[in-house]
Amino acid sequence: MSLGTNISRLRAEKRLSQGDLAEVLEVSRQSVSKWETDSSVPDLDKLIKLSQLFRVTLDELVTGAEPQLKVETPPVMVSPSMPGRKIAGIILFCMAFLAFLIPTVLGGILVGLILAVPFLVCGIICFLVRKRPGLWCAWAAYLAVYIFCYYGTRISWNLFFFTFSWEEVGTPVYTFAAWIQSLMILLIGTVRSFCTFSFPPTRRNGVILVVLWIEFLAYRLLTAPIADLLSAPEIPVTSMWALMALILMAGIASLILLAIVLTLSVRMAAAWRASHC
Repeated sequence: MSLGTNISRLRAEKRLSQGDLAEVLEVSRQSVSKWETDSSVPDLDKLIKLSQLFRVTLDELVTGAEPQLKVETPPVMVSPSMPGRKIAGIILFCMAFLAFLIPTVLGGILVGLILAVPFLVCGIICFLVRKRPGLWCAWAAYLAVYIFCYYGTRISWNLFFFTFSWEEVGTPVYTFAAWIQSLMILLIGTVRSFCTFSFPPTRRNGVILVVLWIEFLAYRLLTAPIADLLSAPEIPVTSMWALMALILMAGIASLILLAIVLTLSVRMAAAWRASHC
């Protein structure tokens, strides 16, 4: 649609004659006639007055384009999805409730508490810990099972140190169980979970690793004689239970320290291998 056609159409819509429009714009009627027949083009100031008179934009006046209506769409409220770890935490809380409720109804409230604590602790971990909640839940569950096994059967991860010892410690089944415990929580759990952790073989990191290994070995040598006190015949029952608790805490601490030094050793070896490939 040409400029002249637009002026003629808009003038008709306003019910103005060519003379009326010429009078408003302070031009002759012949000038308006020439504009509408596209014989001439209005000056810029006349185009501005025409757009103001017809209440259209210059683009609409010149090209005849229809005004585009801006449709404002209401904002869509997207509720953030709940993280998977929190969903797992809710499930664990429900399992803790059931683990406590069923034995309690059957008359074993202490058994219910013992069974519910691991689920409850893992649920709390899922809600509070953002990085590697599965690993820390595995550690919490393992420590709960470890405490139960130690007080119930004396099975401890420490038994794998006596695998090739002439001294009889427990039975071969106990030693096998100790190896399974250690491999599951140390290699498959902790070391695998930190597969993206960077620990390059620098001098500083090497010193740290050596110091940690020395601390672990020294800790093992210092705490190992405590276990021999359990075989003393004159030890009172109360002292024996306190001594067992001390040995248990020492075993847990040495296990955590071993997990740290083993993870750092594996990551340093992986970094050294990657730099030499």
